[in-house]
Amino acid sequence: MCGFPFWRRLAGGLLAFACLAGVGGRAVAQPVSEQAIKAGFVFNFLKFTQWPNAREADGRPLEICTPGAPALDGQLALLHGRTIGGRVIELRSHVAPGDWRACEILYFAENDSSRVEAALRALGTAPVLTVGDQAGFVQAGGMIGLRIESNRVRFDVNLAAAQRAGLTLNSQMLQLAGQVLR
Repeated sequence: MCGFPFWRRLAGGLLAFACLAGVGGRAVAQPVSEQAIKAGFVFNFLKFTQWPNAREADGRPLEICTPGAPALDGQLALLHGRTIGGRVIELRSHVAPGDWRACEILYFAENDSSRVEAALRALGTAPVLTVGDQAGFVQAGGMIGLRIESNRVRFDVNLAAAQRAGLTLNSQMLQLAGQVLR
């Protein structure tokens, strides 16, 4: 799998996630929801981001956190228990601001838009990948913003914000981004 270009691995990961997101045991193909695709993107963001001083073998889980209710109609919950680099993914909802810095990803759903500005200020340069599902997220200082364009899920990146937090985003992932703010 190492020989495949990044975009094929990303597409394969999304396809695998879409299969997991489907109703088990049914042979009938069903359309994949926007929320399932976005959750697949979040999974791949975890795979293609490096955190400073990351110790993959330390046994600590990879935490995807939301400040409010479970996001993406529960599709993020399908990531709970999967592993990346030997670390198990855990999903935490209703995470208090004092606990955000312990998360690898802090995901802001559309209904969390009133919290974004204050949350980004509170995080400062903490190595937490911020992902948002609202218009203008990367312009407001968030790191990765999901959006719909021509009925497809796309993403934009605020590379400057990620670098300030000490995060390294895979260069091929940046090539797939619609817009990269530097």
